[in-house]
Amino acid sequence: MLINDLRADPFLADYRSDTCCERGVCVDFDPSTPKEDYLVLKVDDFYNKQGLPKTPKSPDCLIVQRCKKGHFHVHVVELKNVKYQSDLDAGDIWDKFHTCLTDFMSNRFRDYFYNEKYDFQLQLYLVAGKVKEKYTQNYSLDFLLTLRPLQFANKFYGVQPENPNPMIRPC
Repeated sequence: MLINDLRADPFLADYRSDTCCERGVCVDFDPSTPKEDYLVLKVDDFYNKQGLPKTPKSPDCLIVQRCKKGHFHVHVVELKNVKYQSDLDAGDIWDKFHTCLTDFMSNRFRDYFYNEKYDFQLQLYLVAGKVKEKYTQNYSLDFLLTLRPLQFANKFYGVQPENPNPMIRPC
């Protein structure tokens, strides 16, 4: 199973997590989703600890969720807690997802994400807003429609907007 294979990879051991949170913005998991049915990989932490001469921009999390035997949902997530919507840079966001798809998934960990025994649905998410003490100010993220589509495994994907604290639900 893909999740077990990723959990067993020693190169990913330091980047596994139970949560997908960054600066107060989180992806919530439906409590009825068993923990063994998903895995969170901290992609940004992975790149920041590689000691590369120039650290590439990368998204915060990659969440692999088991749906049924051999079928998975893969969610690539960038989390932003920003004061103003204008603080969101479309080029930076595109670069982050591009790094994940072309280097992390297609190069470094290709054996998992191009393995024909696994069937998965890929989704790219930007979760952005201003988290305050008692509420979250949500932004219109329509600018994502202007981003050039990203390619992975001969398919094209767009980045979808989400409000802070979306939930990963059972498939």
